[in-house]
Amino acid sequence: MKNGKGFILLLSVTLALGACNGNDKPKENATPAQASATKGKIIEPELLINQNEAAEILGEAVEKGEKRETKAVGQKICFYKPVNTSSKKYLQISLTQDSFMPPTGVGSETIYRETKKLIGDSKTDVKEFGNEAFTAIGGLHMFKDGYYILISSANIDKDETLKNAGKKTLENLAKVK
Repeated sequence: MKNGKGFILLLSVTLALGACNGNDKPKENATPAQASATKGKIIEPELLINQNEAAEILGEAVEKGEKRETKAVGQKICFYKPVNTSSKKYLQISLTQDSFMPPTGVGSETIYRETKKLIGDSKTDVKEFGNEAFTAIGGLHMFKDGYYILISSANIDKDETLKNAGKKTLENLAKVK
């Protein structure tokens, strides 16, 4: 479980640092963090999926979400682990947002697009969530309304779990943004 959290955090930081190459020219498809930092509000990941919703999605009780954040890349994470310590299930919501990023940040859209490019052909598009959603290593990746959302899960029915979590996340995003 902790390896998954570390991988996602490491991937996000690596992509953000790799995108900062000292070139003053804007990158294609880049959304400058300073342009949108004044727009939108900072959203906490547990507003996208709360503890009760995580328990319902996983089919078992979960502990209160463990939160982490990496402001350098505008990332906030909430990790739900089961109350049952012998269970291998978990649900993690990672939310990268320009409004939480420093003005010198590369932007959530750039991080999403670079991740998508890095993953390449090993991804599967998930059309039910729009043109900007796919599953790949790490879980379900979505870009919606300026927010890069990555949902990870360990579950017997992982694909179904990710789809249910994705649906709930987008419903809740529409309510809180």
